[in-house]
Amino acid sequence: MRHGKITGLCAGLAMAAAAFAIQPAFANGGDFFEELALHALEENPNMGSPYFGFARDARGRGVNGATVTATVKATGETKSAQTNILGHYKLYGFDKSISSDDVELTCSKDGFTQASMVREVMEDRPMQPVEANCVMAPVTADAS
Repeated sequence: MRHGKITGLCAGLAMAAAAFAIQPAFANGGDFFEELALHALEENPNMGSPYFGFARDARGRGVNGATVTATVKATGETKSAQTNILGHYKLYGFDKSISSDDVELTCSKDGFTQASMVREVMEDRPMQPVEANCVMAPVTADAS
């Protein structure tokens, strides 16, 4: 009987951990944004909004080695970053004169196509870090 309670508790904890793992980074609070912005400003005091997030498949698994590209719509200037094994990326922003609204984000990887990109901006933080999460779908022989 005791084994059944422990197994049930472990299963419940695992489900709770999984639920928190798929929440946006905004759930982590403002400290994450301040750390991201401060580190970026040390490297470039004229930098604008930094970008971060995940590239995931439809089941929520990270896509390792995806390229996330930020493009300034007016000039075509680009910056890109590779996702890690968890599908996470971090991309420092363009000049502070460029609004994050004027930047398009895309993700790509051989064998995948971008299904969606969801952006969120925290309005009450300096430099307004942008969380952009991409969902990628595998390319099938029927899709070509």
